[in-house]
Amino acid sequence: MKIPRLSTATSALLAAATSLSLLLASAPAHAIAPGGGVLQGYGFDTCAAPSSGAMKAWWSNTPWSFVGVYIGGSARGCSQPNLTATWFNTTVAQGWRYELIWVGPQAPCTTFASRMSSNTTTSYQQGKNEALAAYNALKALGFGTAAGTPVVYDLENYPNNSGCRAAVKSFMQGWVDQLALAPAQVAGVYGSACGSYIDDFATLARPPRFIVPADWDSNPSTTAMVCVSGSHWTSHQRIKQYRGDHNETWGGVTMNIDSDCANGPVAPSGANMNSACN
Repeated sequence: MKIPRLSTATSALLAAATSLSLLLASAPAHAIAPGGGVLQGYGFDTCAAPSSGAMKAWWSNTPWSFVGVYIGGSARGCSQPNLTATWFNTTVAQGWRYELIWVGPQAPCTTFASRMSSNTTTSYQQGKNEALAAYNALKALGFGTAAGTPVVYDLENYPNNSGCRAAVKSFMQGWVDQLALAPAQVAGVYGSACGSYIDDFATLARPPRFIVPADWDSNPSTTAMVCVSGSHWTSHQRIKQYRGDHNETWGGVTMNIDSDCANGPVAPSGANMNSACN
């Protein structure tokens, strides 16, 4: 039996449908909506994103509302086999919110393999480059591309050197300025409250919108923070890492974590919070 030829119009429609199917199959799923809102509650961070099963075990009947996730950067210390758009889809449906962390070049006076320049002009541009890379990583993980998603730069301890501090401040200004470009995201910075000189960034022309200081005093209160002025970042702009590496077990699952308390922005919103800690 001879198969009749398709009309030109029918062929064109089939080709268009095939092209659309291929495009949809290759496009990243949008894991969560863009934007962020203030959350007041407990969270934790761990080097590698836990499995979605572990995250489910740690959600029910626990104090946790959010998790710190290392989304990329040249100085990120762990591989992330679980970190995909599918993981975000699954865990946000469980109720989780996120502190999204980028770990790029560190201070020029450290021994990290990846370091920013000691030249302030160059370090400023490097900060802009890292912000763009972080934004592209968020898109690759399925985040929406509209404005308002909080993202944190991880700045580890470094020596008290005036030239080094100047380079870091310039780098951080670049990070903030690039993330402020449309579609503007919410720029934050993590580091040791004292050893990363977090309070330095309050004097930038355009400071980070929020801070995530590590102050391991076992007091979750975000107002109790060494080396950071009580007059800086006071309007729901703080997430405190108040306890360092330790093991905890919830739902039969043990993880090595840092403990955090939020009174600041997380992604995608602060609507689902289990308990206030500040």
